[in-house]
Amino acid sequence: MAFAAGLDAQSELSPITVDWDLAFLQAPTRLGLAYWQSLRNGHQFPSRRALSPQAMRNFLGHVNLVDIVPGAGDSFDYIISLQGEHAREVFGHLAGRKLREILSPALAQRWRKSLDLPRTAAAPLRLFIRAGTAGKNWLACEALLAPLGDDGHVQTLFWVLSSWNVK
Repeated sequence: MAFAAGLDAQSELSPITVDWDLAFLQAPTRLGLAYWQSLRNGHQFPSRRALSPQAMRNFLGHVNLVDIVPGAGDSFDYIISLQGEHAREVFGHLAGRKLREILSPALAQRWRKSLDLPRTAAAPLRLFIRAGTAGKNWLACEALLAPLGDDGHVQTLFWVLSSWNVK
């Protein structure tokens, strides 16, 4: 089931479509989902240690990892610990810094809300959006966000990004 995420209606940014049915359109995201599912081995989600660059060679440039960092109280922050070349082309260099360090407050909140969904549900999802970062709203973006972790605790998000020109 797909729905537009409840974000600021006054925003000039395009809506984010959240799809829990995982109806991916692009090859990299379909391959990423199949790979993530192959690693589960009967668990709710796989461990980050199970990832193999060699096994992801057909979509490796689209792979990103987002570490979940506990904050004060029940809050969480996110650090992109691995950024693939495709995400660098679309968004610029994001790796190694917290969202608030690399994005405007409005964009950081938007990204945080999107990343919160698979973290809290401990389940994969598909996001579809027109790129709102770096003024590239002519790009359509499809993303797989899937949890990775151990002992039922989500510690990292497996983020596979695909984008294409829709001018």
